[in-house]
Amino acid sequence: MLGPPDGFWGKLKREDDARSVLEWHPLADHCADVAAVAEALLSLRIWRERLSRLAGQDLTETTCARLCVLAALHDIGKLNIGFQAKGRPELPGATAGHVTEALGALLRRPGPFSCLDELAAWGDPTTSLLVSALCHHGRPYDADTIADSMWQSAWWTPRIGLNPRLGAEDLLRRCHAWFPPAFEDDGSELPNAAAFSHAFAGLVMLADWMGSDTRFFPFSDKDDSDRMSFARSRAGEVIAAMALDFPVGSRADREGRNSFARIAPTGYIARSAQTAMLQLPLDRNGSITILEAETGSGKTEAVLARFVSLFGAGLVDGLYFALPTRSAATQMHERVHKAAQRAFDKPPVVVLAVPGYLRVDDVQGTRLPAFEVLWPDRDRFRYRAWAAENPKRYLAGCIVVGTIDQVLLSSLMVGHAHLRATSLLRHLLVVDEVHASDAYMARILEDVLARHRSAGGHAILLSATLGGETRTRLLHAGERATAPAFDDSQAAPYPLITNVGEVEQVVAVAADGPSRIVRMEVLPSLDNPEMVAAKALAAGVEGAKVLVIRNTVKDCVATQIALERLATAQGRGDVLFSCAGAVAPHHALFARPDREVLDRQLEIRIGKCQNEGGCVVVATQTVQQSLDLDADFMISDLCPADVLLQRLGRLHRHARARPSGFESARAFVIVPECRDLGVLINDSGVARNHHGIGRVYPDLRMLEATWRLLEREPEWRIPAMNRHLVESSVHSTVLADIAAEGGTRWQAHSNKAIGAIRGQQRQADLNLVDWFKPYSEMSFPTGERIATRLGEGDRLVHFSPPVIGPFGLAVKELTLRSWWVRGVPAEETEAGAVTSARGVTSFCFGGRSFIYDRLGLRPDRAQASEVAEEDGP
Repeated sequence: MLGPPDGFWGKLKREDDARSVLEWHPLADHCADVAAVAEALLSLRIWRERLSRLAGQDLTETTCARLCVLAALHDIGKLNIGFQAKGRPELPGATAGHVTEALGALLRRPGPFSCLDELAAWGDPTTSLLVSALCHHGRPYDADTIADSMWQSAWWTPRIGLNPRLGAEDLLRRCHAWFPPAFEDDGSELPNAAAFSHAFAGLVMLADWMGSDTRFFPFSDKDDSDRMSFARSRAGEVIAAMALDFPVGSRADREGRNSFARIAPTGYIARSAQTAMLQLPLDRNGSITILEAETGSGKTEAVLARFVSLFGAGLVDGLYFALPTRSAATQMHERVHKAAQRAFDKPPVVVLAVPGYLRVDDVQGTRLPAFEVLWPDRDRFRYRAWAAENPKRYLAGCIVVGTIDQVLLSSLMVGHAHLRATSLLRHLLVVDEVHASDAYMARILEDVLARHRSAGGHAILLSATLGGETRTRLLHAGERATAPAFDDSQAAPYPLITNVGEVEQVVAVAADGPSRIVRMEVLPSLDNPEMVAAKALAAGVEGAKVLVIRNTVKDCVATQIALERLATAQGRGDVLFSCAGAVAPHHALFARPDREVLDRQLEIRIGKCQNEGGCVVVATQTVQQSLDLDADFMISDLCPADVLLQRLGRLHRHARARPSGFESARAFVIVPECRDLGVLINDSGVARNHHGIGRVYPDLRMLEATWRLLEREPEWRIPAMNRHLVESSVHSTVLADIAAEGGTRWQAHSNKAIGAIRGQQRQADLNLVDWFKPYSEMSFPTGERIATRLGEGDRLVHFSPPVIGPFGLAVKELTLRSWWVRGVPAEETEAGAVTSARGVTSFCFGGRSFIYDRLGLRPDRAQASEVAEEDGP
């Protein structure tokens, strides 16, 4: 409606000066929009089945109608005069919000919402579920605690024709007309399960966000008829266009191909693990599946085929593919998009769920002022791309590829956790590289899996190197399962599929292709980057593709500099890895656009289809997952055996001709010159940070176990020995034996390591949303940052205008390590004293100096002393 409001308003459109009101949307009409979306969502079979499981009862038509009434009442707090004053300058007094204000009025009797007493016939859970709807802005509030503190009679006293009590009565009358079955007395009550109150909160958050988008629900005109008819029609169109309601008929294949044939490229022959995944049962009550197979065995295609099977059977309504890093997610997004194009005649949209990116399918959006997004085809993508426009609603997409963080946020006490959690329930959840999670992340993931399974959801976890104890915890998340003994863990087949559905299945999978034998040799040169560089360069000169993996950026850069000096002295700069004409290492401390071009160039130089001639790449852990690399020779820092196997997955990865002398796979493992790792442990059991030992890999027991494996078994047969190698370096029994043999320092270190793990798990427990406690009795901590990964939190520094990076690309921002900027105020975000020329940028931030060039980002030691703390990957 044009002009300023003359009744209770729900939404406003203002002029640019944010004062004058150009248009307004009646509160009752907005409530109709949101209720219609909630009704449409509840009509979807998967959503309804998931919520019914959590409710412990079937959601009948009567129950769903009552839930829609509660959704319609979500903004009843906007009836308060303080809120209405935001759009009615003629109203005196201070303005107010509408969430906690509604909670303050809800329990007061007599009060402005006394008319809602008739809803008591729906049972005791009614008030609790209404609180779930009222807290639709992403955070719960304990209604009993907040009731008195958020009550002000002036907010609810009639002014200039606005009577909050009459407004509530009018809204309730409309609900009678909109949802007649809700008010029929059939003797049933609303669900009383605490978990259901949380899931319902998430559903209302999504419905409110969709119902508030004027691209979907434009403001009413004065001449409009009943809003609900329009809202219902539009809600159906919106959820269909967004692929929340993807037709069952569109999920089938007209050619009758099986699920794997649909997603695989032409001519791709199914491998053993992929065939085995197709044969898993389609359990209606949900499942958790773990696929363990070595890197490069086709796990991605196996799970995509499984998704197509579950999707076609109507057991899931979408997919969330969770990767450990942003770069891995961006690469996987392209693969999944291509698979979707092959699998469906009219493919659902594939969303990239990585903050800072705006990508759906192969289309890139552009961020505009005021949170608007410009898409190439505005009309088509206003629906298809909606979920990609804001991280909080990523999981509302149909096929979504992103980082594990978005999944973990669904379980943490952060804003809109419930929006993520409820949206996730309908997806097949796939978690790649699950072994890479630390104890904090693993505990959160267990909570996600327990909730997902309890709702009847399906999940698949992928790993090349998963220990038996971890496998058991994840398969039986939320339960007390007995961890397998060392002998039992080591005896488990590999590759392996374990599926826990209606029954538990263990499927041994044949290993595809020939077994690789890797000759392992220790290189006592941890303090000698020149020695490492010499070994690498010698192999590169002989024509080998050489991959050097250091545990820290500091050692990576030191090795790169030593390599360049040596190559220059020998006149062999041609074997050095370069990008856009600049010789460079590969690690995490590059700007996002530079990291992307480095990834692409790395796969060109030492990927599956590579050029002739030697090439030496110095990198960190950034190359050990997701990138399809194929080195002839590898040098790696000492790391736990499961991580080392990940790295070896980039050695002799594909069947192809090798340079003379490198026909057999060889790897050097860089170790300290002193054989005794115990010298790094003090009397209290704390390991000092030495080239990443003690910090990147803080549990020295695992490193000691791996070193012993290298000494005892210099030939590693992969994948035949994978299970033995992993269990012999991570199983609790092995680690306990190492501590017992090492004496008091090692025992103290063992206690520290175990204590650190338990501390991380305890920290996760403190940060988790308790779905066993009613939503209405919860509140989230304020002023506390809860993260998906432990650590102080890195900082972004912005450049205005952007600078030109070492590879010729514009750089708008860089990520600074947390310990570089301790004590810098949070409000400081811009780089100062910026000078940039020929790919070298110097700048200041928080009074400290930094350099960004072809070697990456680092403190400028010539200008300031660096914090004495070695960095990670």
